[in-house]
Amino acid sequence: MQKKYREIAKEMIMAGVEAADPSNAIKNSVKVESNILYVQGDAFPLGNIDRVLMFGIGKAATPMCRAFEDILRPDDGLCITKLGDEIDLVPVESIPVVRAYHPEPREENAKYAKQILELVDGIGQDEQVLVIFLVSGGGSALFTSPPEGVSIDDMYKLNQLLMKCGASIYDINTIRKHVTQVKGGKFGLRVANKGAQLISLILSDVVGDDLSVVASGPTYKDDTTFAQAIERLKKYQIWEETPQAVRQHLLQGLDNPSWEPPRRVPDGVHNYLISNNMVALVAARDVAEKHGFNTLLLTTQNTGEAKVIAKCAMGIAREVQDSGNPIAPPAALIMGGEMIVTFDWEDRDGFGPNREFVLSSALEIAGRSNIVVAAADTDGVDGEGKSGAIADGDTIARAKLDPHFHLERHEAEAFFDSLGDSLHFQSKTNVNDINVILVGPK
Repeated sequence: MQKKYREIAKEMIMAGVEAADPSNAIKNSVKVESNILYVQGDAFPLGNIDRVLMFGIGKAATPMCRAFEDILRPDDGLCITKLGDEIDLVPVESIPVVRAYHPEPREENAKYAKQILELVDGIGQDEQVLVIFLVSGGGSALFTSPPEGVSIDDMYKLNQLLMKCGASIYDINTIRKHVTQVKGGKFGLRVANKGAQLISLILSDVVGDDLSVVASGPTYKDDTTFAQAIERLKKYQIWEETPQAVRQHLLQGLDNPSWEPPRRVPDGVHNYLISNNMVALVAARDVAEKHGFNTLLLTTQNTGEAKVIAKCAMGIAREVQDSGNPIAPPAALIMGGEMIVTFDWEDRDGFGPNREFVLSSALEIAGRSNIVVAAADTDGVDGEGKSGAIADGDTIARAKLDPHFHLERHEAEAFFDSLGDSLHFQSKTNVNDINVILVGPK
């Protein structure tokens, strides 16, 4: 039974990844009929449009661009996606595709962002232009345009500090939005100021689907301030380490209210959420139900330290097996969201919240039969390394490596590799984590 459960758990995760496919998300949200572009039912007449520009940013940029060009062919644009073997590129015919760095921005990131801004700035005064902006996770780093006086090297150093300080994505993006020409709605405002219409199609990798946070919200409104950005840097004790040019820019922003992000979405800018973590979790649930499991979709908003969350989740799993509460076995417990791992940056080696969740879970269910736990990041890379891992009550007994040591050292990848229990796949999407727990009779 346990072997069968392991196969079903893997099937559930891959069903979730496939369900959140960005190509399907575009095709389900967009169509053209009688020279009218429809986006989730909203109509955009094309008769007076002189040009269509299409830009894609993020890990899912190429499949999104390809799907859209099959519906409406753009005249120009640029697609920026991530370097890395785990990113499954899709050929795009109508616009150039370039690859940049993530999570730390480099010179290429700023170069390609500048090309997008030049195309926007080149819109003529009397032109009727429609801008299609396709956004997915990773877009914040890939679409990097530092403000005047701040170098890309400064941005690289700032991002390294933010990645290791333990800040939430909300706090990280509060800072990013104030050291930029494009984040926090500034790109949308730039397009609107040229008199163009902008349609932003967004694949969410953010817990709660806050559009101001996905890729740092380049086309959405924002309410954060320079004062808050400075406060966050001080809160996480990295203000003094922050590059001087960044600190100077933030301090100048305190005296320049016009530098703040736009507080409302400009006229002519339209934002649409086209897929998210819930889509993936529902697909995983459908697989479990097909195999006869009682299912409980717990949450898409699972956050916090992965190894701590594992203790709670396995407590629920044991309760299900022992007492049939809150659901009777055979049961499938399904969660999503964005867990974190707190670690010293210099000591990392194959860290990843999903694998730490599974390793911590394996310790909690050691010796139990008929409980299987699997977790993966839908973008194909869990923190740093493989997509995720799978474990059961026999995992600890089978291991030749010390699970406590590898959990403490954030080396879960090496632990699961030694057992052949790492999960690894290529992905075209990015909608946070999928965590599945299958519980059979005791």
